[in-house]
Amino acid sequence: MISVYNAKLGLTAMALIIALTGCASQVERLPILYKPEIRQGTLISESAVAQLDVGMTPSQVRFLLGPPSIEDPFSKNRWDYVYEVEPRSADVEAVSRRVSVFFENGVLSGARGSFIDASSALHQAAPSLNAAAR
Repeated sequence: MISVYNAKLGLTAMALIIALTGCASQVERLPILYKPEIRQGTLISESAVAQLDVGMTPSQVRFLLGPPSIEDPFSKNRWDYVYEVEPRSADVEAVSRRVSVFFENGVLSGARGSFIDASSALHQAAPSLNAAAR
């Protein structure tokens, strides 16, 4: 009698496993499943970028914006800041911000990217992105 009970329990467990395996592709669509957004890079705020000014030292820029996302060893005069949010749920929108900061003679000479108007002194003093890449 015990062996029949174990056999029925085993068959029930197998049937349940097979039924749940068929639903595995639907698990991603469940509204109760928590899917955090993916945040990458250094957070770039509009207020921090607004405080940038021509003539600042690299340590002052690092204090305002944080460590650069990309500090190219071949171009010591350029720091790139990148911040991206990849939404995985409906309540968060995608965000992509980029700021490139340029130095000459050890001081900030210009910047380009998010939150920097084309008419600002930082944008006017910054080299073109193609020329800075060379």
